Amino acid sequence: MKFKFYSIFLTLSGLCFFIVPRFATSQMIADTSIWRSSVNTKPQQITISGKDKLFTINLFISPKKQSILQISYQENNDTLQDIRSLNFTLGKQVFILKKQIKDIRNQAKFGTSLETSQVQILIQNLITQNKAYITQDREYIAFSLKGCNSIISSLLQYLDKNPMPELQVFFDKVNSPTLTSWLNLSLQENKLLYGMGLVVFLLLFGRHLFKCIAYFYKKRRNRYRLNKAYKIATDQIEQNASILYIKRDQLLYKDAYGSLIEDKWIQEVNRFIRTKIKPILTENHLLEYYPQIHKNTIKKILSVAKYPPRTQKTFFKSYKKTKIEYSPTMDPFDYEAYCAELLRLKGWDADVTTASGDQGADVIAVKNGITFIIQCKLYSKPVGNKAVQEVNAAKIFYHAHYAAVVSNAAYTISARQLAASTEVTLLHHETLQKFAQTLT
Repeated sequence: MKFKFYSIFLTLSGLCFFIVPRFATSQMIADTSIWRSSVNTKPQQITISGKDKLFTINLFISPKKQSILQISYQENNDTLQDIRSLNFTLGKQVFILKKQIKDIRNQAKFGTSLETSQVQILIQNLITQNKAYITQDREYIAFSLKGCNSIISSLLQYLDKNPMPELQVFFDKVNSPTLTSWLNLSLQENKLLYGMGLVVFLLLFGRHLFKCIAYFYKKRRNRYRLNKAYKIATDQIEQNASILYIKRDQLLYKDAYGSLIEDKWIQEVNRFIRTKIKPILTENHLLEYYPQIHKNTIKKILSVAKYPPRTQKTFFKSYKKTKIEYSPTMDPFDYEAYCAELLRLKGWDADVTTASGDQGADVIAVKNGITFIIQCKLYSKPVGNKAVQEVNAAKIFYHAHYAAVVSNAAYTISARQLAASTEVTLLHHETLQKFAQTLT
């Protein structure tokens, strides 16, 4: 039952909300002790009225009908008994108002119609003058204009917010220093009120507001710095994509049981993070955010290293023209031919030596008078220093300018140390072409 009552109440309230405004076409704009103003939207009409103990003055401004100035008073007023007309003096304007028929409230009314120009001057006088005078038989009765400035100012503000071109015409000549100063004073008062309201609001809710702002600022700052840290990490991964791809290819292998052994590759990933990513994050004061991006960073490294980088994809296409394609399970002799073909594609005159009597040289390449000796090792485990010794001996034997070991696998520490002392270069087959270009 209670729910039904609330439903009916809400329905009626909604209807009132939408229907009542359609009928309420008159709106009070301003109200002082003597003067008040209102606006009718249907039909468009402005009413300015003033009332004291003796008289009520009404100015009805209408664009579609003639505007009317009307003065009414009580019939039992001894001062104005049995009169047929009144003079209304405002500044230099003098209006003669004829007596009209009494209304149902026993009030006698005097009125006259006004042209647009007369209304414009009348409104200007209402602002600039302090008093108006009603005269009959040389007897002057003063009527105060105190408050006209404020109600006309309110009307102008209302018309600015709710444009009615046909009504705004009547206010074209409104230009008074008094009205301007009153408007400035009103604006100053409004600013003062807004300022006081702001102070009170800050006193009541300022602490919580600042806490809320600080919280969201800190959260947004952390999100920005977290994204920046991850971008730095991904930039480093992409810059070193070729090396990561090679390292993965070298360090991943299958044991005798066919299981994929990833231990050394995971160690290499961690070393890359420790030596490349974290130092740059430290330089940018972002190391504290690494734990939050660790998981995504690992995923990014594994994803990038799994496939050749874009530059290498283009590189692979260049030697797909040959009949030889690289495979970890290819024959070692085919691997030697594969390496020779890579050099040929870069303009070298490269030949694979015979299996016997090569003195440790698998491929001999010549370009622009430069001799380059390489030994090829297709291994599933790191290459030792024996290969370094053999290619160094071949370099001496053939009087070559450069020597290198090329492999699909990694190299042992001893092999790296020996290569450094004998000026032998240790390469992966994917870096062979790039290195060969630096020799000529």
